[in-house]
Amino acid sequence: MTLGSVSGRAADELRLWLGAFLLLAMPLCLVLALAIPLGEVADEPAHLMRAASLVDGQIVGHRETIVGPDGRSAMAAGVRVDPVWEALVRTRMPDNAKIAAPPVDPAVGTGPWRRTGVFAPLYTIATYFPVFYLPAAAGLGIGHALDLSARASARLGRLFDVAAYALIGLCALAVARRGRAWLFALLALPMTLSLAASFNQDGLIVAVAILAVALLTHEPDDPRARQRFAGAAILIALILLAKPPYAPIALILLLPLPRGSGRRIGASLLSRLAAVAAVVLPAVLWTAYATATIATPVPQPPYEAGPLWPGDRPATFHGTDPAAQLRVLIAEPMRFLTVPARFLLTVKHAATMTEGVVGILRWHDRHLPVVLHALWILALAAALAGTGRAPGSGATLALLVLAAALALWLVLISQYLSWTNVGDPRIDGPQGRYLLPILPIFALVLRPDAQAGVAPPRRLVRYAAVAVAALGLVVVPIVAL
Repeated sequence: MTLGSVSGRAADELRLWLGAFLLLAMPLCLVLALAIPLGEVADEPAHLMRAASLVDGQIVGHRETIVGPDGRSAMAAGVRVDPVWEALVRTRMPDNAKIAAPPVDPAVGTGPWRRTGVFAPLYTIATYFPVFYLPAAAGLGIGHALDLSARASARLGRLFDVAAYALIGLCALAVARRGRAWLFALLALPMTLSLAASFNQDGLIVAVAILAVALLTHEPDDPRARQRFAGAAILIALILLAKPPYAPIALILLLPLPRGSGRRIGASLLSRLAAVAAVVLPAVLWTAYATATIATPVPQPPYEAGPLWPGDRPATFHGTDPAAQLRVLIAEPMRFLTVPARFLLTVKHAATMTEGVVGILRWHDRHLPVVLHALWILALAAALAGTGRAPGSGATLALLVLAAALALWLVLISQYLSWTNVGDPRIDGPQGRYLLPILPIFALVLRPDAQAGVAPPRRLVRYAAVAVAALGLVVVPIVAL
C-alpha cells in the first residue's frame, strides 16, 4: 500500500504513525544498539554466538562432551565459534546475573576474528531454528569480509538487526487496516526496542508477529486477501519454528469466522483448520528433530528433587530434566493447570511480568521509573480504548483470548520442563517479554482505522503512545546506561 492509495484523514494518520516510528522509536533503538555494552541484553552472549556460527555455515547446533568445574563430563548443545566472543560478551558471571564478572579487557575484540574456534555450550539456544539470526549474521559476515575487529563486527551485527526491525515495523504499520495505534505501541515499547537493538532473536520475532497480524487486518472484500493471508501464514510458521510454544497464535488464521449456511460454514472452517495445521506442522517436526539430535539438559550443581517429585528418594539431579519434569506433571494431571496458575496468581510474579512487558532492561535488572512504566500501561490501554472494538466481534474476541491463554500456558509449561529444577512447585524463568509476540493478535478485534463511528475525543486517546514514546526517547537511555 502506498500513501497515494489512501486519501484524506487516513493518509495523514498513516504518515503520523510512520513518522512517529521513525522519529521516536528508531532513534532510541539506535542509541541502545550503539551504547549498551555487548552482552548486556537478555541472553545476548549466547544469541551472538549462535549468529556467529551461521557465518561459518553451522545452520544448526550440535552436541559435544564438556567437562564441568566439578570434573564431571556431560553432553552439551552448542556451536563452535572464536573464543573472542566469549571473552567479549561475558560481562557478568554466567551462573548469576547479579554478580559482576571481572572487567572486560578493553583490548579484547579489537583484533580480527576467526570464523571457527572452540565449542561454546548454548543449550536451548543451540536448538533454535536459525531464520531470525540471519540479519545479525549478515552484519557479522560483512564485518569479517571487511577484516573488521570482533567488537566492530558485533556492533555491525546489531545495526543489521536494527535495520531489519525498522523495515518490518514500517511494513506492518503501512499494511495494517486496523489497530495501528496498538501495533505502534507494541513496536515502540522499551522492552521491544531493547531486544531489537541486540542479538536476541526475540526483537525480530515480535516485529514479525506484528507484521503477520497487520496482514490479517484486511477486510473480507480486499482483492489481495489471499496474498495477505498467505504472507501471514508464512510469517507465523517462521515464528513457530523459532518458538514452538507460541503455536496457539496460529488460531488467528481462522479469522474472520465463517458465516452462512451449515455446509458452507463447515467447508470454510475445514479449509482454515487445514491452514492452521500446515503452519504448525513444520514447528512440530523441527521440535522433534531438535529434541532428538541437539537438545541437552542444562547442567546445575547437584540438588535433591523438589516436593512434587513422585519417584523414590533420595533423588539427586545434576541439571534440568524435561523427561523427569513431565513425569512430575503426569503423576497428577491437574498440575498442568495448577502449576502455571500458581505462578500467574502470585502477586509478585504478575507484577514482574507486567513490568517486563514494558521493559526491564539489560540483564533483567535495570528497572524503568515507575511513572514511565505506568504511562506505558495507560498508553497501551488507550490504544485499545481509543480505537474501539469492532461491532459484532464477540466471537472473535473469545477466539483471541483462547489463543493468547493457550500460548501463555504453553510458554509456562515449556519453562517448567526446560528450566525448572525437577519437582519444584514453582516455575523458573518466565519474563514479561515472552508476552510480546502474543499481544499483537488483539488488533484483530478492533474497529477498522478508516471506519467512522468513534467520537473525536476518544480517537485522540489512542495517540497517547506517541507522547509516551517521546518521553521514553529521553528517559530510557539514561536508565539503560
